[in-house]
Amino acid sequence: MFVLLNGEFGKKEDEMEDKLLVAKTLLKCYPHLDDLYEALTESTRSCVAGGFYAIFPSEQMRIYERITEYENRKVGLYNMKYLIEKTLKNGNTVSLSLLKERFIGNRSMNELMVKYGVCMRTCYRYLVKGLSDFAREMEKLGYDKKKIMCEYGNEPLFLTMLDRVIKEDDEEARKEEGRSREIGKPTLSVNPRHYCFCSFSSGERARRG
Repeated sequence: MFVLLNGEFGKKEDEMEDKLLVAKTLLKCYPHLDDLYEALTESTRSCVAGGFYAIFPSEQMRIYERITEYENRKVGLYNMKYLIEKTLKNGNTVSLSLLKERFIGNRSMNELMVKYGVCMRTCYRYLVKGLSDFAREMEKLGYDKKKIMCEYGNEPLFLTMLDRVIKEDDEEARKEEGRSREIGKPTLSVNPRHYCFCSFSSGERARRG
């Protein structure tokens, strides 16, 4: 269960930005899912091996709880990977294709600019449109932002990537504002909002602002 300490997560005018934030966070998680899954599998094996030497019931219970935690996380990571791949497979737009190359194929912005023959600003617009398409396809599968936070909001990898995405977006907003000032055009950035996703179990949070 999660609460928003600062800001109004559910406001209609902020709803799309929230969807893009969650979509981008999931895509940022994707390259790390297989390695983390294997690391958790190895942790489970280590616990099982150590369990043979556990004598006291309390010690055995702690080992059992750790194994359960690792296995539950593995299920969540597997489901997250399936959701991302299924969403990208279901979508069929140029923006989603570019999004896939950027986050799944790990292509640089310069590579995408050359391949698609567009400038940096246009490339970013394609990515934003791709994130919007990605969020819409996830909703068709029954995964809106509330469902995603309930499913994955306790996963440390998700929280780490959420914090990273927020910082990257804020930095990009500052750069965009600087570029707009240099060419004498109104800035495209929006007023900063402050997010805080807080897990009651872990206490980990990610802020925006």
